[in-house]
Amino acid sequence: MNSQELVPLGKVLKVHGIKGKVKIAPFGETLETLEQGRTVYYRDPGKGWRPLVIEKVQKQPRFLIVSFKGIFNRDQAEFLRGRRIYLPATQLPVLEEGEYYHYQLIGLRVIDVNGKIIGRLAEILSTGSNDVYVVKGGNQEILIPAIEDVIKEVNLGENTMVVDLPEGLVE
Repeated sequence: MNSQELVPLGKVLKVHGIKGKVKIAPFGETLETLEQGRTVYYRDPGKGWRPLVIEKVQKQPRFLIVSFKGIFNRDQAEFLRGRRIYLPATQLPVLEEGEYYHYQLIGLRVIDVNGKIIGRLAEILSTGSNDVYVVKGGNQEILIPAIEDVIKEVNLGENTMVVDLPEGLVE
């Protein structure tokens, strides 16, 4: 398994209960891809990528409670705490034009409509009403609302995002 083929789905926050379930904070919209019978992966230092087969998923407003085949108790699940869970990119649903997965946007060079480089998209915060892009450039961090009036163009081929920033957002 090649890490470039894998997309991070979420991070295991903690063990949930005594029957080997774990609480996962999903990364963005990849939430819907977690279902019974699907194989996901985690990185085991020194051993590479290891598979986990999902037995059951309970969706909560901001988290998932997941049980995996072969993990039956709290002690067996503890090794997953803090690990990221991955899925092959080929198993993600195809998005409509103009929609992107978070992993596709992270790292894009962000430029304003006048051609000034602002920085790189470092993180995406899910706030409920709209995402917020955390762009880091130099010694500053800029929070950009991911709304149509601000995000003017995304070009994955050129690894760029063009934005029209509201007045006063950047000095």
